[in-house]
Amino acid sequence: MLSNCLILSDGSKGMENQSIALAKILEINFKVIRIKPNYIIRFFPSLAYYFHFLFIKSLYFLKIFEHDSIITTGKRMSGYSILIKKIQQHKIINIHIQNPKIYSGFFDLLILPKHDNVKGQNIISTIGSLTFFDQSDINHSFKLIKKKPFVFNKPTVFLLLGGNNKRYNPSYSDFSRFLIEVKKSVEGINANLIISTSRRTPKKVSKIIKVLFKNYHNDYFLINEKDKHYYPGILKKTNFAIVTSDSVNMVSEISNTKIPLFVGYLRKENGKISEFHKSLEKNNYSRTFKGELFFYKKNVFKFNQILKKKVIKYIKSLSKQDRFVISK
Repeated sequence: MLSNCLILSDGSKGMENQSIALAKILEINFKVIRIKPNYIIRFFPSLAYYFHFLFIKSLYFLKIFEHDSIITTGKRMSGYSILIKKIQQHKIINIHIQNPKIYSGFFDLLILPKHDNVKGQNIISTIGSLTFFDQSDINHSFKLIKKKPFVFNKPTVFLLLGGNNKRYNPSYSDFSRFLIEVKKSVEGINANLIISTSRRTPKKVSKIIKVLFKNYHNDYFLINEKDKHYYPGILKKTNFAIVTSDSVNMVSEISNTKIPLFVGYLRKENGKISEFHKSLEKNNYSRTFKGELFFYKKNVFKFNQILKKKVIKYIKSLSKQDRFVISK
């Protein structure tokens, strides 16, 4: 099996966590290298293959950590995966997560969401996003939280709030309507509330939250970008989770836990994202949030284990083709 992996990241936490998740799933050592992607490679990743000699100097980090594989996530990092593979050839295997929308032959292995409907010999499909933590990680993370938000003396609801995305930009009215529904549902079960915004959540929404929950009779706590160390540890004390539909990564992560998951909609979803959520609900991994919180017979999404078997099998097939030498 693989032994040492370089994870290349531009610092985007969601993308980085996907790469870390895969390294953990495969049980290999890894080192995260954060770089600022070259503008040309970021927007035209294929050029890294044809004009690799122009970008070699940017790969100073290759000598920092001995590696036999590269993992990247997202189109803007795909160019560096191509670049390193072009230079190191059979010495490494390059694995890319999410659809780069370029020639798949640039990569040894592509791991893409099933709803992208892309197939190929070197493509493995996933339902949703990879999860970078398990229960032991949650327990460990919770111990590292030096300052707890409040005393967990009541049921706790954890709201993960997304926002602007490629499909739509929710209005402030959309946020207000949704947050009022959340407030009523939390009050209905006499619970505390933790709200975590994302980098896609407009800053003004935090002000709206403070106004709406100013007189909330139970405890509520707002987590912003500076407080991300609360996650995933806070899940240890979470009784119900509400995640907005645009946050596919977060929905996937919570679906891997025993916590009742409710998917809330700031705007109506269509196409492949809508099909993704319907698939989760059909298999009892989630419920649509309709203003009420309740316990239901939730299944735990265990795709990480399934993916591990598929990736290992595929990597072994590469070694037989002499495309990559697998360490014993």
